[in-house]
Amino acid sequence: MGHIFLVMKVALLDDFHDLIPSTLISWGWETVDARKWNAQDFQNKSNDLDGLIIRSSIPLGEDLLKYAHNLKFIARPGAGLENIDLDYCEKKNIRVYRSPEGNRDAVAEHTIGMILMLINNLKKSDNEVRNGIWKREENRGYELKGKTFAIIGYGYM
Repeated sequence: MGHIFLVMKVALLDDFHDLIPSTLISWGWETVDARKWNAQDFQNKSNDLDGLIIRSSIPLGEDLLKYAHNLKFIARPGAGLENIDLDYCEKKNIRVYRSPEGNRDAVAEHTIGMILMLINNLKKSDNEVRNGIWKREENRGYELKGKTFAIIGYGYM
């Protein structure tokens, strides 16, 4: 048995992986390339939109969202929702979706790299060496071998 999807008109307000628009199109949804929209374009072109997919190019406050009279959802590939007026969306029954786990591996790897950089004085010593300064003992780092090390996280990252 196949899936039944409602036909939706969705504006893509940022650049996304090709999988997003191709999936929407495979569902029979109409996609609108809104990557170059400014606030005035949004006011003039959003009345018949069912959905928005955004990263953070346009803050979506009540001042803009009030023009999207048919809006059913806003999707944010990523974690932050700070550019979306969540109170207004709740008041108008606009669903807001996000995918905060999307870059968790990259964040974890970056965190490990930053920790290694800090405990081994890599930034400081790199800067000094580039300026002809060699302070071997002062910039000696610490090895993690034989030590207990923990990262205590907060939230999805």
